[in-house]
Amino acid sequence: MSLKINIATSDGDKSICDQIVIDNHSYVASAKTVGRVIKYIIRYENDVVGTFWLGSGFKPTPKSILDYFNKSQSQFDDMFNSVADNKRFCMIKSIPNLGSQLLKGIRNRAKQDWYDKYDDDLQAIVTTIGADKKGSVYLADNWEFIGLTAGLPKERKSFSFKWDQGKEHLKTETGWIDGKDRKRIFITSKLKDKILRSTLDGFFKWKKIMKTATIEILEEG
Repeated sequence: MSLKINIATSDGDKSICDQIVIDNHSYVASAKTVGRVIKYIIRYENDVVGTFWLGSGFKPTPKSILDYFNKSQSQFDDMFNSVADNKRFCMIKSIPNLGSQLLKGIRNRAKQDWYDKYDDDLQAIVTTIGADKKGSVYLADNWEFIGLTAGLPKERKSFSFKWDQGKEHLKTETGWIDGKDRKRIFITSKLKDKILRSTLDGFFKWKKIMKTATIEILEEG
């Protein structure tokens, strides 16, 4: 299977990823995110077939996630940047088993990509989906269902770029009226260990050492 997963680095690829989400995402049709984000562009047989976004988590942290790591909120805050959120996952072509293969590919490279970009050791990836969805593609890749979010309070003044697009009509002068919007939480910590790569600084340091060693050899000769 010719599946290629690449970070969208060019403006063109980033724009493609954004447009895929805007045009095709079933319940979060917005390219707006807050905090960190790595956007992957997915190709199959050289055709663009989807996008996957990895980004910052969210607060307050759902109790199910705190329980998974056996942490209090304050303890989890110390590792906040080591747990990423699957911000978007959107496929535009239906190809058997491609979704689970993509998730496996992401797991195999996410730890390294996160480390390279943010210098943090990624320990897990979390995703939240609508309570009416089964999450079959995540289960097929052996992600764990760990519980539900608490739901939105009946009156709140915050706005979620991930979940509230198109719900502006629910906002009133006193807050929000949607208090039952719970989400299913899936998590995976089965990430491939990062491979330490030589940094550019390390490369130049190595060249300097080799140059010094060469000079010493020549002087001794």
